[in-house]
Amino acid sequence: MKIINPYEIKKEDFPVFVFSDDLRGLFAWAIKSHTRGFYSHGMIMINPGKVATQGGTYKEHSIDIYMRGNHRLKFWIYTKLKPIDREHIIDKVEKDLEQSWWRRSYDYLGIIGQLFKISWFNNPYKSFCTERVASYLRLIPELKDKIPKHPSPAQLNKLFKNIPGMKVLGRCFED
Repeated sequence: MKIINPYEIKKEDFPVFVFSDDLRGLFAWAIKSHTRGFYSHGMIMINPGKVATQGGTYKEHSIDIYMRGNHRLKFWIYTKLKPIDREHIIDKVEKDLEQSWWRRSYDYLGIIGQLFKISWFNNPYKSFCTERVASYLRLIPELKDKIPKHPSPAQLNKLFKNIPGMKVLGRCFED
């Protein structure tokens, strides 16, 4: 297992797909328990030291809040990413971050759908964390048909393990 410092991730590695495990959160525990996985949240990095993440609204902020000892982080890259696809993903993330607060707000209905294992039950105008990550991954032509529309963090993490070219850049755990 390679331990990395997220502040040292190079710009040429972006976009970086990030999974988080909140070790102390009840909501995070419920997600991991329900999905039978190790991660409760998915994000993307397109800028050094920052993550674009879906909370109450989709926003980019410092990775500092995940570096306080409450989280385990896992960083994935797609090694076969073409420069044009990299640009498309980064442009799409930036456009999503510029949307109105309403368009960036959380898909609470989708969480209910996930809870009852009805993945199509969601608000089609909203997203939860890994739906956004999945939408960026589907911009890569060779991954378009391999990435589901409504994945949980556990589903995406498991899926990445079986996609040629997906590579764990490293992990981080602050104590």
